[in-house]
Amino acid sequence: MAEPSQRKTIEGYEQAAAELITVYENLSPEAVLAPVLDYLPETGAEVLDVGAGPGTIAGWLASRGNHVTAVEPVSKFRTYGQETYQHLSISWCNSHLPELTHSRPWRCCFDIALVIGVLHHLNPPDQDRAIHILASCLKPSGRMILSLRHGPCPDDRPGFEISVEKVLHSADSAGMQVQYTSHRASIQDGNRRAGVTWTWLVLGAPGVES
Repeated sequence: MAEPSQRKTIEGYEQAAAELITVYENLSPEAVLAPVLDYLPETGAEVLDVGAGPGTIAGWLASRGNHVTAVEPVSKFRTYGQETYQHLSISWCNSHLPELTHSRPWRCCFDIALVIGVLHHLNPPDQDRAIHILASCLKPSGRMILSLRHGPCPDDRPGFEISVEKVLHSADSAGMQVQYTSHRASIQDGNRRAGVTWTWLVLGAPGVES
């Protein structure tokens, strides 16, 4: 069951879903993922997209020949994604971090785990728990790709301060190694004016080549 802050966040996204779907669908996946494009699969991969929203990125990855498991707790986003991308290989799941409902059946199942703009919605202990849960879902050769939000959040979709150092510590304790890191301004005008920035991380299992 979601914590009170998570319930508030999910309700906030439900209320803003119509507006946000338009915003997200007008963002190019290639532009959003530009910092980490070199680490994404061309085709044939099992991808876990946590906090998939309306499915913009999941749809793009599936259109390249990958199978995507899209985890999204906001019902209006899921409904939109299921209808819009029904022709693509996407499996939708109603769940959320840190305790992914299907994490045990998903153990060692995925080549890539995407966590784009999600972790800041969790308090620091849950951020740590989420990294460990996600690591358990990856194949021995898998990678985790995260974007960490820094800066203000809307009142109806609250966020917590996120420490890159602590996230990297969690990753290390989960057996993950840093393959890539960068700090970028937001690509959305409103976020950029508000001072929102992002840290991008690619974490690989010890056997993954950088």
